[in-house]
Amino acid sequence: MDLSGGLEQVEDDLQELSLERTITKSLKTQEEIDRLTVDEKLGDLERAVYLLSSGQEVQRISVVNSLPQLIQDNAPEAMRRVVPKVREMLHVAGPDVQLAATISFLSILEREIIPISTYSSTFLQTIIMSLEVKDPVVSNAWLETLLSVCGCLPKDVIKREILGIAVAKGQLSQSVQSRLASCKILGRVATKFEPYIIKKEILPLVTALCQDIDYEVRGCMCRQLDSVARALGLENTKSAILPELVELANDEECFVRHAALDAVVNLLNLLDDDTCTQTIVPLVCKFCERSMEADDTTLPHVAEQFGRLCHGLSVNVDEQQQAWLLEFYTQLCIQGRMRDAQSPPPPPRTPSSICDEDRCAECRRNAAYNFPAMVLFAGPKNFKVELYNCFVSLCEDPHYIVRRTIACGFHEVAKLLGSHVQLIQQELVTLLNDNYIQVLEGIVPHLPETLESLVKGVGGGLSEARISNHADLVQSLLTCEYLVAACSQWRLHLTMMQRLACVVRVFTSDQIYSKFVPVLFQRLTLARVLPVKQAAGRTLCVIIRHNRRQEHRQELICRLIEALCHSNKYQLRMLFVDVCCDVMELFSRRFFKEYFFEFVLNLAHDPVANVRLKLCSLLPRLKTQIKLPGDRQLLQQLEHCVRRLLSHERDRDVAAAIRKSVFELDKIQVAMETLTQRMFMEEDLMDQKKEEEEKMLLELEEREKKEHEQTKGKNTEKGKGKGSKGQGRRGAHNRGHRTSVGKTNSSELPSASPKLSKHSLHSGSSENMTSPGLTRKYSLGSKEDRIKRTSSNSPVAGVSTSHSKKSSLKKSSHSLTNLAASSSGHGSPKGGSTPTHTRKKGSQAR
Repeated sequence: MDLSGGLEQVEDDLQELSLERTITKSLKTQEEIDRLTVDEKLGDLERAVYLLSSGQEVQRISVVNSLPQLIQDNAPEAMRRVVPKVREMLHVAGPDVQLAATISFLSILEREIIPISTYSSTFLQTIIMSLEVKDPVVSNAWLETLLSVCGCLPKDVIKREILGIAVAKGQLSQSVQSRLASCKILGRVATKFEPYIIKKEILPLVTALCQDIDYEVRGCMCRQLDSVARALGLENTKSAILPELVELANDEECFVRHAALDAVVNLLNLLDDDTCTQTIVPLVCKFCERSMEADDTTLPHVAEQFGRLCHGLSVNVDEQQQAWLLEFYTQLCIQGRMRDAQSPPPPPRTPSSICDEDRCAECRRNAAYNFPAMVLFAGPKNFKVELYNCFVSLCEDPHYIVRRTIACGFHEVAKLLGSHVQLIQQELVTLLNDNYIQVLEGIVPHLPETLESLVKGVGGGLSEARISNHADLVQSLLTCEYLVAACSQWRLHLTMMQRLACVVRVFTSDQIYSKFVPVLFQRLTLARVLPVKQAAGRTLCVIIRHNRRQEHRQELICRLIEALCHSNKYQLRMLFVDVCCDVMELFSRRFFKEYFFEFVLNLAHDPVANVRLKLCSLLPRLKTQIKLPGDRQLLQQLEHCVRRLLSHERDRDVAAAIRKSVFELDKIQVAMETLTQRMFMEEDLMDQKKEEEEKMLLELEEREKKEHEQTKGKNTEKGKGKGSKGQGRRGAHNRGHRTSVGKTNSSELPSASPKLSKHSLHSGSSENMTSPGLTRKYSLGSKEDRIKRTSSNSPVAGVSTSHSKKSSLKKSSHSLTNLAASSSGHGSPKGGSTPTHTRKKGSQAR
């Protein structure tokens, strides 16, 4: 039964498929196909004329889109045969063809394909005539095209062809759409003329449109007053524009008042101080008072422009007016919250109450957006008295949109406060602990700027007395990272991993090592997305680069190699190659050659082809780290590794990649020969600078240890004088024992070398590791031990330790090139395969 039912289902599916094919075939009739078919022998111009005359709409759109190119290729013929057809066709064309024509006509003028006079007599006339199209979308598109064209046309053409039409459309007898178009055209062309022409021909119409009976026309003209005023000049603006602006600011329609406020803000840098003090400041104060009483959208708009208003009027207000503006801003920041706190439990929500809540939240959001401008207005010294409560209120606002907005501008506030930045540290902790991802999206991208401002404001360096003050900040950063990692937005987590690199300039090495390093290692190995792992690895490299404790650097290097290079997961071994690239970028060549060169080279024996393929892309960069004659052993290791891969690799992709790398290695060799003649190349200077910085880091650590021992000795002497004789002897004996142990450990520490020294990091026993957390499994062994261990596992490393073969760089490179050519020609030898090594557990296997 089941089998028969399945057969019936298959037959039904086949019938439906055949029916769909029949329908598909019948979508186009033969007649329609014939009409869409064009003779291939026709040229571009003939085909365009044919399609414009008898083609379908989609074909006409194609011709209109290609019109600029047709004119550019053959301007005389295209202007004579194609353009008249286009202008004729536009009278009856559909909206899609019209919209395509607006783009093409503007492109022709911007690309200067034809002279201005020709454009004015053809395309400009079509644009002006198309303004009367009944479709509002198409008409508005042609209007925007005309406004853009006005910016490219000379003054005489605008006065002759466009100004008269703008004046005619602005008459009261015209429709609202015509008067709106007149407002926009007047604002656009006003900057093209001299003040006397504007005062004579444009200003009367501007005044009439500002007093139009339709509020949309008044608002539209009000938004153009900025450009008209700048063309008129200061004196004419004060006598003609300001009275109209004051009247529009008191309009009964909120749309017009919004436009008037925007015009006031845009004119602040044009007006002089007397005008701002006597006219604008009283106007703004009255406008703000009325907006607080009005039950419309005026108050959120005031909050949106309030920062620019206060910043522009900061030199024109006295202390009383400044205090009034700050008090008004305080009311904006708590709009809707104070009423909710003082009122009884609310009744059931209605649509009007929901709109009121949205209006108050929008008001607070705009106030949060303008907070940096208000800090400039009040001054950092007055921040605690005037604005701190507002800042706390915005950071703890119940609406996440408000908190997100203040989080986006937090770094600007921290930078402006300077030495007073410690006041907002607790608010930073609050935002970092926010449960809304939208809020974290605002604070995370600017974490470096915020934390650096926090450190600089408190005085620069990190003293022991300030470590406790940063404990809550460290925990908040870790909480933020946990919340970001738990969400589904991996790009935000990537940003968080990248921004955590700034902790080296903010916190102490002990704080970073104990708090941030475990989290970074966890993300390095367990993160779901590869870019997050790569970012975590680079951040760990930055931490190693700037860590001021040598034992921490030793352990981090060992753990990094153990977690990636010696991992059982091939993805992490591939990630080790990316980390090596970061090490080469951040550290000196000497550091990389000491601790990473041989480990990454051993990946050539990896049993997974993808790992070997990843290594092949790194081989040319490995050669750039080598400097003869000191690194001849490393060069021989690299050569024999490449030679072995060429002769034994059986994977097709890896074999192709290694052949490509060989040719790149050959080019690098030529470059090295050239560079040896120049002692002060840019890369060498950069590498020398990195080495000096690493040496300074070690010297600084040694100096701090000596100062710590001296301080400890002074405290010991004080303890001797206070204690009893017997106790003093016992204490002196114990202290002497501890001091001797400390000296012994310090003598065992690596010295001078910025690369942490060969034998200090690679000690075979755990007693020689200065860090108590570094166990034997993280020991890398000395450089000689690594070479012996590598030689016992692979013939490549064994040959590299031999000093009998010291061939020149050019000779070895040529041999590799020849071997690559032969390998590509004949393939891999039979039976040759890349040996797979059994990965034993335990440190001795490695």
